[in-house]
Amino acid sequence: MLAGLLALVATSAVSVAPARAAVEAVRAGFTPVVFVHGQQGSAQQWESNAMRFSVNGYADGLLHAYEYDTSTASNDQAVAGLDGFIAGVRARTGSPRVDVIAHSRGTSVAQTYLATPERAASVRRYVNVDGRSSATLPGGVPTLALWGSLQPDGSIGGATNVHLPTLGHTETTTSAEGFAHIHRFLRDRPARTTAVLPEPPDRVVIAGRALYYPQNQGVEGVLRVWEVDDRTGARRGGAAHTVTTGPDGSFGPLEVNGRKHYEVEVVREGQQTHHYYFEPFERSNRFVRLQISRPGGITDHVDRCPGHSAFTVIRNREWWADQQAAGDNDRLRFDGVDVLAPTTAPRLRQILAAFVFDDGCDGASAPGVALPPFSTLPFVTGTDRYVPAQPDAGRTVRVTQAVRGSGGATRTVATRNWPSDRHSITVQFKDYVGIGS
Repeated sequence: MLAGLLALVATSAVSVAPARAAVEAVRAGFTPVVFVHGQQGSAQQWESNAMRFSVNGYADGLLHAYEYDTSTASNDQAVAGLDGFIAGVRARTGSPRVDVIAHSRGTSVAQTYLATPERAASVRRYVNVDGRSSATLPGGVPTLALWGSLQPDGSIGGATNVHLPTLGHTETTTSAEGFAHIHRFLRDRPARTTAVLPEPPDRVVIAGRALYYPQNQGVEGVLRVWEVDDRTGARRGGAAHTVTTGPDGSFGPLEVNGRKHYEVEVVREGQQTHHYYFEPFERSNRFVRLQISRPGGITDHVDRCPGHSAFTVIRNREWWADQQAAGDNDRLRFDGVDVLAPTTAPRLRQILAAFVFDDGCDGASAPGVALPPFSTLPFVTGTDRYVPAQPDAGRTVRVTQAVRGSGGATRTVATRNWPSDRHSITVQFKDYVGIGS
């Protein structure tokens, strides 16, 4: 039955324009979903669950991510922007209302939006994920509240409150477990599956934005997609795609093979070249984010020189390295050397991104030392690991994660050793391991 459903959805996506498919889905009883991210977040925290919704019959045109600037303290502009965003989704889909899922700071944005009766009337159901508590239902809208380890005592009066204390703050909104509760609440029935099921490899497309973070403002540049050898990270042939990103940083959809590895390169005149390496895109993903820090941003604290490579490793499931049971810890190895330690990735710090570089450009490593200012900033860590670079990036660097709670599962992404004075390297791991995780 599931196979037949997936075939029907895939056929519809190919034969009907996305906007029309969304309108038809609304007529069939579906409601568009708007995701609102948290502090320093983006649509990255929506990628996996958007694919899970897709597997469960949602047309792509029903799935939306609202992005805003979290570098400012005020939510006023974010709330006003959400107002226009939801109005646009309703107009494009023909739906009188939307469902809203908000995470962390996004729950403050969403609850302020819902406090206005006219706005609340545009929302059918609301999901509040590990964020702001409330004595009453926000705007009187039926609410599901999921509470992870950051807000273990959270509560919303009149809501369905579900406590998931074993999950990290971001993991609560990206995990299969969180999705199961969300789908049941929005659709009044369990999901057919919580897995990110692969599509036929020749039918996979990717789309997204290159953007400055945490402002979530678009980056214009030349974007190239290269197929790479999964063992060495070396490029295979010419670029599979060469496009120019739009003013909002948008690109795609671009065809890729769901069984192959890719490097995505962003080139801007007079600026560092950015290289992004991924695990295979087993299913179409329209929320890919290629993040770049503005001058004055966090990556200004990464020491750069021609003799070493500098990495940012991202996973939208927290890295833990200070748990008593070995199986409850993550490992992140560069050519076999683990860069995570209790000092660099304690559970309480909710680490989602690790900046790995040669501190001081001295050719030595001290991977157990938590580097400032990364050690004082939310969601990130910095660690000293010397990875020699070559001018032609002629050597392979293998980045391997051993995933907590998976029975020892590992994933490896191979990159090249680009010199950090002119290049930045980002490795993005999935926040799930295997089908159904």
